[in-house]
Amino acid sequence: MENTVPLEIHGARGKVEVEGVLGLGAKVLLDGEPVRAVKGAYAIPLKGGTTAQVKVRGLLPGFQTVTVDGTPALDMGAHVPKVARYTMFAPLLLLLSALLGTVIGTIGMLLAVVLFFMSVFVVKNPEMPAGLRVALPVINTVAAALVVLVFAGVLG
Repeated sequence: MENTVPLEIHGARGKVEVEGVLGLGAKVLLDGEPVRAVKGAYAIPLKGGTTAQVKVRGLLPGFQTVTVDGTPALDMGAHVPKVARYTMFAPLLLLLSALLGTVIGTIGMLLAVVLFFMSVFVVKNPEMPAGLRVALPVINTVAAALVVLVFAGVLG
């Protein structure tokens, strides 16, 4: 799977593509040049003088839906198995380290945020085996939890 995907817009003046579908955010390109978003919408000129509104919507980074005039055109995380989508949230369990104190809690929270966004890249990587895309966020979370517990003095 490529990181840049063509977007079919009937009557568009040029080739419309979405770049960054395997990452956290996407941008819309028209003939290879980035289109500037105005109020969250990319205006794509159509033949006949009108424009099509392309929007990237969704709460979860990397799993947004690209819509053209309100109609879904591309789901950026469609290739990710459901189980991988769930295990991607495993690093957020490190937020419980806040119960161990201020310094340890801060370390745990920073690790949680970094590992969560790293997990998005892991689960969206189509070249990685599906089993590893599911297991790696959990393995990283366990390793980070052990680091937090060692810093807290609970282990060792």
